This record gives sequence, structure tokens and C-alpha cells, in this order.
Amino acid sequence: MILEQIGPAVCRSYIVGCEQTRHVIVVDALADDVERVLELAARRGLTIDLIVDTHTHADHHSGGRALAARSGAPYALHEATTCAGVDERLRDGAALEVGRTRVEVLHTPGHTPDSLTLRAGRNLLTGDFLFLAQDGAGRLDLPGGDPGAHWDSLQRLATFDDPHCVLPGHDYHGHAPSTLATERRRNPRFQDVTRDEYVAWQRAVASPTPPWMLDVIAANLGHGAAHAAHHGVAHAAAPPEQPAGAALSGTSRGAGACAAGPRASVPLVLPDEARRRRELPAAQRPFLLDVREAEEFAAPHGCHAPGAHLIPLAQLPARLDELPPDPAHEVLVICKSGGRSAQAVAYLIEQGRRRVFNVALGTDGWVRAGLPVES
Repeated sequence: MILEQIGPAVCRSYIVGCEQTRHVIVVDALADDVERVLELAARRGLTIDLIVDTHTHADHHSGGRALAARSGAPYALHEATTCAGVDERLRDGAALEVGRTRVEVLHTPGHTPDSLTLRAGRNLLTGDFLFLAQDGAGRLDLPGGDPGAHWDSLQRLATFDDPHCVLPGHDYHGHAPSTLATERRRNPRFQDVTRDEYVAWQRAVASPTPPWMLDVIAANLGHGAAHAAHHGVAHAAAPPEQPAGAALSGTSRGAGACAAGPRASVPLVLPDEARRRRELPAAQRPFLLDVREAEEFAAPHGCHAPGAHLIPLAQLPARLDELPPDPAHEVLVICKSGGRSAQAVAYLIEQGRRRVFNVALGTDGWVRAGLPVES
């Protein structure tokens, strides 16, 4: 099987196909990829059968329509798309026969309604549905994003065995090739959280979509007026000038535009919910870990949530034995405002903890909410 990444890692594109027949499909081509792909196909004797976008991109201009026009191959997205100029609408469960290579279509909405994953052998081309390690997955607060649908999509992977290779649409940190087994262990989106917890987490970290991304979405849809009608906002139909920091062409600028920020990338609960859980019966009560320094934790200058156990962040690796031994025991982590605790949660996930949450807004937020403290 032919399976190769095209272009830079920040915005990944792929070719997938049959080594014997030299027929391929191109996945998530950037506007800057068009000439590169055509030259590669001509040089290696490849026949492009199909151009697929895994979803309507928000952070860069798609080369899908342009590559289809130049190559003569049809342009395809999932049937839920509202993009103009789509030649083929792909259904969940459909099989694409690319020479002697079979590529299965999986509808994995959440990042967008039209998000899909392509399964070629034991390779998963996930687009923005699933990233690697702490990058987690694509933002769920962009137009059409749906945290509940994304949780449902993640559950579909339960039937896939560990050796599957995860090939995302973005890699913001230069990760080595990864498997589903690795991501199930280290990726925060695979934490053992309920659907309601997942939705609450994602709603708590939602932020407005930058105007430049709305314009890119409109350009990729191919009709700005329809985009405005669908989302209730007005946008330019023409592609915008590249703003500072926007990853419109797959460059390193704007890296992380579709990913959650550092604090949002780990499971999160608000202070009120953290307190409610701490009032559960002892057998259900989560362990509350405070990772601030000692002078912040206690009198005369500090205070802490009742029952919190202090392990300063720098000491955490050496003091893991102070946490409950069962990796499935829920752990809530708190600091001053949420930064150090997010780092601690990420570390505990790497250590195999299955239910660990960052207390959003930290002790400052706990106090502002009028919750009790000890000193």
C-alpha cells in the first residue's frame, strides 16, 4: 500500500493508494500542495482517483477543488457537508476501492458536522477528529462543533485494535508516529469521562471563533453567503489576506489554531462541581491534589480547599505514592489559577491515571465562588 505524508507536519496531507496499480487518493490537500501533488504524481506514475477533505477546514485554505480541476479527479467530502463544488458525497461505512487497496469511510463528527476518518488497513487518517498526545483533538467550539457528537465518535474507536496507526490532520509538536494503543494511554480525549462530563469540559473551555477563521471557512465552503446563512454571521466570500499568525497555507505561523490551548487540553471541572464531588460518600469521593507551593497552601499567607493534599508540582514525580494506588480512582488537581494544575493533570495522564481533572480557575476561582477554605 502507498501511504505517504505530503508537505509540512503542522498541516498534514496524505496520499493513499495501491502499490501495484499506482492508483491513489489525496487527502486534505492544502492550496499550497496542488503543484507538489501533481508533480509527484507525474514523476511516480500515479493516477489520482479521488480528492478527499476530511472536513471543512477552518485554519487553512483547502486545495481540494483546485486539485480536482487540475487532475480531473472528483472532489469528495462527507455527505453532511455544505461545501459547494463537491462531486462525491461520502457515506458512513462506504468503501473506496483504490486499485487493490480498500479505504473505509467513518463518519466522526464533533469537530465539524462533516468530519470523517479514513481507515486504510490498520491506518486511521483522522483529520481533526483526533490529534496526538496532549494536542488531543480539533477544537469543538468552531461553527458546527458538537462535543457530544465528538464523544460519540470517540466511542466508535473502541472496536479498533491497538496497532492501528493514528495519522492526524495536524501535528503541532513534531510527534513520532503513534498508534491507537499509545493514544488511548496518553491522549486526554481518551480519559474515562462520561458523555456529560465531556460536554461540560468542552463547553467550559469554549471561546469565540476568530474572524479570520470564519473567513477561511467561508472560502473553503465556496460560497460565503451560504456560510453566513448557515451560521447567522456575515463573512467575505473571497479568500482573505493572510493575517498575522493565521495558518492559511500550512506554514508554522498560527500553529495550534485548531487545537485547544494548554489549559483546555486536559479534562476540566468547575469549582462548584469539584466541591460537589468532594461531598460524595467516601467510597466515591475523589482525591483532591493541590500542586502549589507550601506558602500558598497554608497560613499565614495561603489557604486551600478543604481536604486538599499538598504536593508541589516540582515534587510530584517523586511523590506519586501519596496518590490513591488505583489508577481509576478519580483525582482532582488544583493550583492558584489553573496553569500548574493543567501541567500536573497532563503528567498524571502520562503516568496512567484514567480519571483526572483540572479544577478550572484554581483556588482563586474557588474563593471567588464563595466555597469554603481552610488555612
